[in-house]
Amino acid sequence: MIKRALVAAGPSILPRFCEETGTDFEFTCAETAADALAALDGSELHSVLVLTMTLPDMACDEFLGRATKISRASRILLVEEHETATAMAMANRHGIFRLLPTTCDDNMLATALNDGARQFCLVARERQLRAKIKKLSPTDALTGCYTPEYLRERLTSELHRSVRYSHYLSVIFCDIDRLKEINDSHGYRVGDQVLTGFSQAAMQVVREGVDWITRWDEDSFIIVLPETPIRGAGIVAERLRGLLAELDVRDHDKPVRVTASFGVSGFAPEIPERNNRVRDLLTIAGRCLAQAKAGGNRVLCCP
Repeated sequence: MIKRALVAAGPSILPRFCEETGTDFEFTCAETAADALAALDGSELHSVLVLTMTLPDMACDEFLGRATKISRASRILLVEEHETATAMAMANRHGIFRLLPTTCDDNMLATALNDGARQFCLVARERQLRAKIKKLSPTDALTGCYTPEYLRERLTSELHRSVRYSHYLSVIFCDIDRLKEINDSHGYRVGDQVLTGFSQAAMQVVREGVDWITRWDEDSFIIVLPETPIRGAGIVAERLRGLLAELDVRDHDKPVRVTASFGVSGFAPEIPERNNRVRDLLTIAGRCLAQAKAGGNRVLCCP
């Protein structure tokens, strides 16, 4: 298998990679940071990124920060002796795979390149495995709620059934207020307590085996209530709002206030042309939620 490396370096370093190096790598060479970023962006071709501390158009620290956001390539930094201390600090900040002296011999360089490519493949396989497990599992690992993929499939069939047999169906779009602020101020451990506390409270107000809860994204949930008119769903949302106020979440014995906002929508058989598609049902609930979040800690129903 051909392995590919991108080299971002000045003209004094590049010739080494433009010539035969005795490795099974193909090298793409870029003299500027802009060219290197363009080569990386949207591409998983390069398993290794080799660079020097000095780039003509961008500080190395900035380049690494930007490169990390668009590529998972293992990064090898070539450094001069006087750059070692700065490079080590930079390596810690940006997860550099390996530091090498610019004067290293071909054997040392080949070893680093192959190790970097192997690391890239291991990380890629682990990422694929996690994605596969997540896709196969119908529930979120942290909260025990269903996944968005499960919701899309089941809500479609549930709504079709409601339309066909003229049954009510309601959804509650829930968003935890200030979760990002809680994570930033108290840490993700406390944030996870809030998420699990929310899901446990939600499970207390829904009907077991009838209603179901999905973790929609990082701080929001969707509760589906079959054969429930929108007024009944609003009552459920108010009960859940009250339970959240009683959650005992603490950061080193200091209580953390937890609230949430709710947008409620539904399908009603007396108006069969309204909210009879999943997209419309969730869009209306999302709009209600956005209005509720303007003040926070509020339930808003939008028939």
